[in-house]
Amino acid sequence: MDFPSAPSGPPGRPAGDSSTASHHTNGNGVNLPPPPPPLPPPARGDPSKPRRDALKRQERPPIPLSNFCPIDKYYDAADKVLVQFKAHLANMELDEAYIIGRRFALFSTVSLPGHDYYKSPRSELISLRLKNQKDAQWVTRGLERIVEVMDKQEIDKRKEEAEKLRKQKEEDKKKRLEWEESMRQRLGAGESSGFGKESDDGTLDMASKLEKLNALFPQDELPPPPPTAPPEPSVDQELPPLPPPVAPPLASDQELALLNSTLAAQELQSDGATPWYSDEPPSYTDLFLDTLRTSTPSVVVTPQELAELERLPTPIAPPKPKPALRTPIRVMQKNCLRQMQILQSSKQIEIIRLGTYQGRIGASNPRFDSTNGCAVISPLVVATHIYPQHVNKQKQHLNQRFKHTTTNTSQYGVSNSDIKEIIDRRAPPILQTVRSKLGLNKHALIIPSDVHDYLVDEHILPQDKFVGVCGGDIMNKEHTNELVTMLANGKEEPVGGKNGKGGSFRRSARKGKVGAALFFREHVVSIVKIPLGNGACYYDLVDSLPSAGAGGMASRTRCKDLSSFEALLRWYASSKFSESNCDFIDDNEWDAGMCDFDPRVFQGFVWA
Repeated sequence: MDFPSAPSGPPGRPAGDSSTASHHTNGNGVNLPPPPPPLPPPARGDPSKPRRDALKRQERPPIPLSNFCPIDKYYDAADKVLVQFKAHLANMELDEAYIIGRRFALFSTVSLPGHDYYKSPRSELISLRLKNQKDAQWVTRGLERIVEVMDKQEIDKRKEEAEKLRKQKEEDKKKRLEWEESMRQRLGAGESSGFGKESDDGTLDMASKLEKLNALFPQDELPPPPPTAPPEPSVDQELPPLPPPVAPPLASDQELALLNSTLAAQELQSDGATPWYSDEPPSYTDLFLDTLRTSTPSVVVTPQELAELERLPTPIAPPKPKPALRTPIRVMQKNCLRQMQILQSSKQIEIIRLGTYQGRIGASNPRFDSTNGCAVISPLVVATHIYPQHVNKQKQHLNQRFKHTTTNTSQYGVSNSDIKEIIDRRAPPILQTVRSKLGLNKHALIIPSDVHDYLVDEHILPQDKFVGVCGGDIMNKEHTNELVTMLANGKEEPVGGKNGKGGSFRRSARKGKVGAALFFREHVVSIVKIPLGNGACYYDLVDSLPSAGAGGMASRTRCKDLSSFEALLRWYASSKFSESNCDFIDDNEWDAGMCDFDPRVFQGFVWA
């Protein structure tokens, strides 16, 4: 059975339609393979990845935030970074905008959520958080658009480079063809002139070829060889003597008179000493070296001008200020540790072990969990030290509520048993109340100002006994001097001015008790001044965290004079710096405008 013949042409088209087939055949009807499919476009971000990777290498890790710093300050800092991002974007400075945009995004999505007040239910903080989240979304979309523009720029750049390379290759090829053509013409001209002898097989012998090439490409005359330097004389050979010095020209009588008057005036100015000169005399090396100084033309000075110059005072140029040299922080750490060890060995500083530490009984009794409660513990220690009458009333109320007994405060101030009771019994209820009021989790750190507001409202910390607040760089003695002075005096007492302006602080020991809460590196310690009967004073630093020097318990470090306390304060501060903190300190000068991000910042509140 005969089958019908198959239709010609590609499937799905009538036999007479050869439009598609013409794309696959040449002029002779020979079938050609179909053209390759177009390459897919590169994925977004691939063309500009090397460029962005180079920018990321300049990126800093997310900044850790201090929970003792109000979060609204960090929101303000984020807004400033956002303004920078918009400015770079408006100027099409894509690299700078990419760096600043990523910095804002990381700060808003990594650093800020780590702050304990980030999810606070306070209305003003909620509005700041929502605004920051909206800004972060807008910046993220802007970064995506920046990546797209960078991709286009990189693709265009590659096309330009490829086109430049193609033109360069074409130019090289054209030059090569022109050179080959000129060679053919010159060789043809040589053959037509009959230069060279052919051998039996019709080819030129070697000698004829060399002669022909020499005729076509004559060698340029070589330059004469450089003259050789004469041989240096050996050590044994004698050097020719130096020529005798040329005598200066004889001066005229008028010049000699002027010279004598000038020397006499200079001798009078120097009170009989060696005459001074406006310029130093030339040295021996200046006279006999090959590179001599060019002398300036002499100026004839009249006696009247000389007398006028002698009456004028000689100007003295002010010395240029030298940059202040800073001691590396790791060197300061070693020095502070060495000083601390010396004072401990001489019994000027003693570490007293307390019987507890913050959070010790929290696992067994959550009702009295004092974990991360230093912002409450420290001002309670100060209040117990300076205001024992009111604290004893609070203790009686606490005894009735929780049915346990306490002891009265010592006449010298807060005792070790008082501190233990504050950590284990009195601080936990206040912590729970303040955290609940602020909407914080059970172990959140509390900003000191929030704690102080509560303690003042509850009449636990008397406002009328508040002395003042100070702060700055804890490794700068000028900054810590104000804190030390308030501890010694019980008040600010500047010399030559008010409110610390116009003079330094004068220290006059106050007989009464003084206490301070020191906020540093996300921790709060207490400092209490204990007056003794003989007029001397102790300065104790109370730390509620466990310490190796106190056998894993809270510590009370006693200093038996003010200078020992200053040494303790510097050692305590320097021992809290991590390696990254040390790198930051060595690389950055103290800047009060950026103190919220500086590991050296401290704050002290003093009561008396």
